[in-house]
Amino acid sequence: MKKVKLKVNSFSSDDINLITKTFGLTEISANILLNRGLNTVEKINCFLNPKFKYFENPLNFKDLDLGCKRILKALTNHEKILVYGDYDVDGTTSISQFVLYLRAAGADVNYYVPDRESEGYGISDGFLNKLDKMQIDLLITVDCGISEVCAIDKINTLGLEVILIDHHQCGEIIPNAYAVINPKQKDCLSKNKNLCASGLSFKFLSHLNTYLKIDNIENTLLELACLGTIADIVELVNDNRIITYNGLKLINNTKLIGLKKLIEVAGIKDKKIDAFHIGYIIAPRINAAGRMSSAKKAVELLLSEDEEVAESIANELESLNILRKETEQCIFNEAIKKIEDNFLYKKNIIVVSGENWHEGVLGIVASRITEKYGKPTIVISVKGEIGKASARSLEYLDIYESLCTVDYLLDKFGGHKLAAGLTIKKSNINEFYNELNKYIDRIVNKDSVQKVICVDSYINVKNINYTLYEEIRRFEPYGHGNSKPLFAVVDFSIYNLKMVGKDKNHISFTIVDDNLSIKAIGFDKITILQKILLSPPSIIVSINENEFRGNKELQLILHDIEDFIYEKQDIDSNKIRIVNSVINKTKSKIIKTNIFDFANKISRLYNTEITVDNIICILENESNIEYILKNGILYIRK
Repeated sequence: MKKVKLKVNSFSSDDINLITKTFGLTEISANILLNRGLNTVEKINCFLNPKFKYFENPLNFKDLDLGCKRILKALTNHEKILVYGDYDVDGTTSISQFVLYLRAAGADVNYYVPDRESEGYGISDGFLNKLDKMQIDLLITVDCGISEVCAIDKINTLGLEVILIDHHQCGEIIPNAYAVINPKQKDCLSKNKNLCASGLSFKFLSHLNTYLKIDNIENTLLELACLGTIADIVELVNDNRIITYNGLKLINNTKLIGLKKLIEVAGIKDKKIDAFHIGYIIAPRINAAGRMSSAKKAVELLLSEDEEVAESIANELESLNILRKETEQCIFNEAIKKIEDNFLYKKNIIVVSGENWHEGVLGIVASRITEKYGKPTIVISVKGEIGKASARSLEYLDIYESLCTVDYLLDKFGGHKLAAGLTIKKSNINEFYNELNKYIDRIVNKDSVQKVICVDSYINVKNINYTLYEEIRRFEPYGHGNSKPLFAVVDFSIYNLKMVGKDKNHISFTIVDDNLSIKAIGFDKITILQKILLSPPSIIVSINENEFRGNKELQLILHDIEDFIYEKQDIDSNKIRIVNSVINKTKSKIIKTNIFDFANKISRLYNTEITVDNIICILENESNIEYILKNGILYIRK
């Protein structure tokens, strides 16, 4: 497990005072804003009031106006338009925006979503082979195309013009499309380089609507753009923040019948929908269509105007999502076994492959492995002589640039800093793995590989109140680039520590400072139980509101604990004698026990309250006893 290091920035009193006096916020909230680079009144105004008056001028985006005028020409000439897009949430919401808008404009428009399994990402050969028979006049690609130089050239030979809207990294050669809208182009003047395809589609169509002036449609487009923006995990700052902040308000009273039915089926119709619900509940169900069946189902749902049809598709997506979870878990378990058996976690990057793994869940499995081991991960599904893979990375390694260094071993690849997809011959996998590890070994500073957690501020228990909570709620929606504020709580004691949950993999406790206390819970944090028991100087938390049977109260969500040097604790000598006596009386050289059961048993037996932290501190103080605490199970070797 990586060592955890805490990073807390400090700011000048002038900067903090400017914010507290101008905006009436606490110093803690001022620190949060400064940590996000918000150090001027103008920037903070835009952040706290993300209105469309701050939305970047679409004319700053290269070729955007050109693309809009090409669509105006298509409408005038009654041309047949086809929208081609990716099978994830970003792709399907982009397709849906274009189809919805162009239909309202009276266009002859259809859409095409490639099959993930048989066609894969991008403009597929299967599509190109039948394009000539489709009798279309204009092709619009969304969420793909920027790396498809040859495919666009082939489309051009058919006499078709292409409007390409994509947000992935650009290669050295830009496809020769009629219009290429991608803010990552070197000669694009836009400041919003991190818009995803659905955000770009919304900006494009909003500008197109300045020409066509179709009423009552932009809010619907905004809902779809909000879904895609949150699901694609782009930075929720600047234009992305404006899209999600305003889009979430609309989604809570959605006019999209399909989305409404999906919210009902997911069991969250009575909740206030926020970025969490989109990212972890709605998006996986939309994605399940492309992962396990056909992404056309997702587009059909989002475009549906019939309640019965929408409900039927929503239920189908619910079933597909359940299947997705089962398939994902099966592959994850198999991948973990290979990683553990072959010590793959010791490498700079984990590359794990399996025969006929379902391609629809490779990205999720890669993400989970990256989270588990703290290493960039590539998961490859091999079918015959070809492997298809998903890659996930961490901040210290640009996975797209890494793949560029071994592109001679790949058939195809694309992506961005933190995620990528690739196709590779089976025979190249071992060399690919070795060369990638060598590259990372050369360029990565070993110190950067440790887990550094950036915390917004040190706080005491007395600082945790509804004033602070309501202030930080103004900073929503949270996501990549605007993470939920994290705090390092100091000067406290821990009481009432318990293992909770069905599998006892969560921990709950209360932290106390003088007469003040607050409850805390750590989901899946049984792995850091030992750190908690050794009296850490600080704990890293976020603040949440918990509601139970109509009662609301603030609680802390435990995220992690910085590694620290243990300082020997003063323990009552009678407790030390009791614990040592129990250990010495045990005949076995190795004791294995649930630490909570062990503490309860000793306490009852000797009529003395001995807590789990007492036991761990006693063992830590004893030089002649070795112990390990793993997932709540205590192993003692005498």
